[in-house]
Amino acid sequence: MSALGSKSNSYLGVDLSPDAIKVVELKSEKGKPQLVTYGYTEAKGDVLKGDFINNKNITSTMLKEVADKAKTTTKSVLAALPTSLVFSSVIKLQGLIKKDLENGPKVKALLSEELKKILPRPLEEMNFDFNLIKTEDIERATSSDKIEVAKFLITAATNEVVGEYAQIFKQAGFQLTSLDIESFALVRSLIGNDKSLIMIVDIGENRTNLSIVNLTIPVLSRGIAVGGATVTKSISDSLSITISEAENYKKDLAIMMEQEKLEEYPKPVEVAISPIVTEIKYMLKTYYEQMGTEKTLDKIILTGGGSLLGNNLDKYLAKNLNIRTYIGDPWARIIYPEELKPVLQEIGPRFSVALGLAMRGII
Repeated sequence: MSALGSKSNSYLGVDLSPDAIKVVELKSEKGKPQLVTYGYTEAKGDVLKGDFINNKNITSTMLKEVADKAKTTTKSVLAALPTSLVFSSVIKLQGLIKKDLENGPKVKALLSEELKKILPRPLEEMNFDFNLIKTEDIERATSSDKIEVAKFLITAATNEVVGEYAQIFKQAGFQLTSLDIESFALVRSLIGNDKSLIMIVDIGENRTNLSIVNLTIPVLSRGIAVGGATVTKSISDSLSITISEAENYKKDLAIMMEQEKLEEYPKPVEVAISPIVTEIKYMLKTYYEQMGTEKTLDKIILTGGGSLLGNNLDKYLAKNLNIRTYIGDPWARIIYPEELKPVLQEIGPRFSVALGLAMRGII
């Protein structure tokens, strides 16, 4: 918990996840994001059992408490919808010229007609956004050039879900000014302007979300119900120890592996994370089948609290997948006091979404 300033004109990113509430406030310092304050509350899942929407009173109370302790200075919030609550699809439009792609109302009207055919609910009951999936051909084209096929990533959520989120923040005394998608927030904090083909693997307490990003746009996203708690349960069952003892085992894992010169995880850990490895392979296979192999995956970026497993997960995946893998640093594009570096590096992966949300107001 830290309070670093009280300037106005700042941006508060709030990550409501099943395992914790995380808040980050940033301000613009000559066009670059500077840390104002941050805060988080642990063990949220034990209270809400991951259902923060149907427990709005508890969620809003906890949000207000963590914001008060962090001494946030703004009431305007940028938040995100989890992948599991978002409908996403890619829609193709043909026969447009490049300057049409910059005509938001025209593109939205064309996409609306296509969306009516595929949305799970009537269009008027959904709130949707769209992003052009840029290609090298589109970037090279002039404003009057014809674009044979333009692809748009569509993300949509029901009006009810959007309303529920707004109510949570209203009850906590905040105004929800922007509702983003988690994968876009992660791109902002972890990728920036890197236009290579990248996979982000966000490992939380109870869920892992994966996104393939091309030219800074998440073009394919999936999630599986596997996370840090899965590893803990596997260790507990395999070694016949309590959950608390299994958590301590996880915390000591890095030291144990170093002392015993182990290059592979112990069997209970390896079994628990195997679904993540399988999902990475499946997503990559699906992407290549849909988009072709002209552009291959450049790297995997790990984030979320579960990415710190034994300080070895990046090396383990790189070896087993033969793909360059590393743990992302969401603070890399943030200005902050040097004395905070050790603690921010330690908690960094847990704040990737909240940081990416706050950065939306600045970059």
